[in-house]
Amino acid sequence: MMKLLAFLKVSLKSVIKELPVFALTFAVYPIVLALIMGYVQKDMFTPSINDPIFSIVVVDEDNTTESKSLISFLKSEDISKVLTIVYDDSEQYDYTLRIPTGYEESLLGKKNASVKVEAEEKSSASMGNILVNIVDKYNMEKSQGLIIHNNTEKLNMSSENKDKLINELSTILNNAYTTNSIKTNIHNVKKALNSYEYYSISFFNFIFVMFLIAVINSEALEKEIGLYSRIMSTSMTKLEYFNYGFMSNYLQIIIASLLYIGAYKICGLSFKGSISLLLLIVLTQSLMVTSLGCLISILFKKKYGLPLVQIFLIFQVIFGGVVAPLDKWSGNAIFKFFAKYKPDILITNSYKNFILYNNLSTIYNYLLIMIGISFALYLINILAIKMKWGESR
Repeated sequence: MMKLLAFLKVSLKSVIKELPVFALTFAVYPIVLALIMGYVQKDMFTPSINDPIFSIVVVDEDNTTESKSLISFLKSEDISKVLTIVYDDSEQYDYTLRIPTGYEESLLGKKNASVKVEAEEKSSASMGNILVNIVDKYNMEKSQGLIIHNNTEKLNMSSENKDKLINELSTILNNAYTTNSIKTNIHNVKKALNSYEYYSISFFNFIFVMFLIAVINSEALEKEIGLYSRIMSTSMTKLEYFNYGFMSNYLQIIIASLLYIGAYKICGLSFKGSISLLLLIVLTQSLMVTSLGCLISILFKKKYGLPLVQIFLIFQVIFGGVVAPLDKWSGNAIFKFFAKYKPDILITNSYKNFILYNNLSTIYNYLLIMIGISFALYLINILAIKMKWGESR
């Protein structure tokens, strides 16, 4: 235990000594890069969960109680998270919602009158369909409520019983339609990363690549300066040396990851949510990356290990979604394939689900898989040392 603490103490001192470089590499530089890429590519992403997706202008040609009720509904707190109403035609907006004359009578089934959604030249058709669906569901619920109300008024019962029946039916309708269908629609639309959140995850891979390079260089340097030979001349075994080095590397990548995540969290750009869940992901993914880095270091010397990692870096730049999300390249089967099966999918999906849902149930499968992979890689490391695979340690 004392030997382990000594190794960790040396590792921590090294981090503190190089803290400005650590902060620049793992915090400042990624933030600047994400700000640039996030701003340039923000039109490719759905806005963040708290921002309206599109804006509309409402033209009320009916000017009745029910048309005003529809407008009030569109101004409600829940719907305003999806859309915003613009009152001045000179402002920029995406759609015109035209409520025709006879709208109120159409809700009562007395005539046909369709609400129209008119898209501006650069507006998205899919976003327009969202607006259409929201209005259609509202109209369906409102129409049923009005018809029930009118039919109830014709019943031969006291006013008190009529009011009670109407209230009961209205409650049933609200529970059956408004609460479930409309809120579900909002939920499905809103669950998407914004550009800054996306790139905060995408650029995370470079931390791991830089760490792998650092591990390989560190192992090579220890041998070049004779440190490894001096340590091995003591009572320490190769397995002990590996385990102590493993824990030192694990500590360093945890610190680097926390610097990276902390910078985004402090700036308010990404990784909002439970700190305990976030720490759980950091500990798990750091364990897997450390196991992989140590295995590369054992099986390959610097001459072969660095080119291997550099090839992986190039692969990540092309197929890792650094330029843009791979699912945006819908016309290319190769990009679509790697969007589902890229090497870092476990890590990126863990952070993505954390940002979107902020609960353990959406990430624990990925965490369990990463723990399993880490354990398997660690056993291979131990076996490689005992069987003297790769370069002699």
